[in-house]
Amino acid sequence: MAFDLNLLTTKAECDTVLADLAAELDTYQHRDSALDYADRQATRTKDDVTARLAGVEAEIAAYTAILATPNLTATLRTQNESKLRRANDRRDNLTERGQSRAGAAAFLASIDADQIAAQVAILSDAQAQVTTRKAALPA
Repeated sequence: MAFDLNLLTTKAECDTVLADLAAELDTYQHRDSALDYADRQATRTKDDVTARLAGVEAEIAAYTAILATPNLTATLRTQNESKLRRANDRRDNLTERGQSRAGAAAFLASIDADQIAAQVAILSDAQAQVTTRKAALPA
């Protein structure tokens, strides 16, 4: 990107601009690091949810099999129906949790990441151009 470097007429102005660019670049790089961390955390959460969901599915299958047993006592039926209900609730909660970084949220996160990458590129280019301009100015 071409910047109007003729606006910078002294080395002191270049130093001021370079300091401001460095601060802004640091902010965007911090945001980029935070997004990377969030992605890693989301992956760990997704893996954890997947494992827990498999466990709950096994529980549901076991309770369903027990409830299909003929001549089950009323007490055992009630206990297993209650356990099955709670397992189904856990499965629903885990499924919702697993979908929280899908769809619109994931799309918007990718837009944010692309925006930050573009901003870092622009700021880095500006730093290089101002540094070159500063070197060309008289002392």
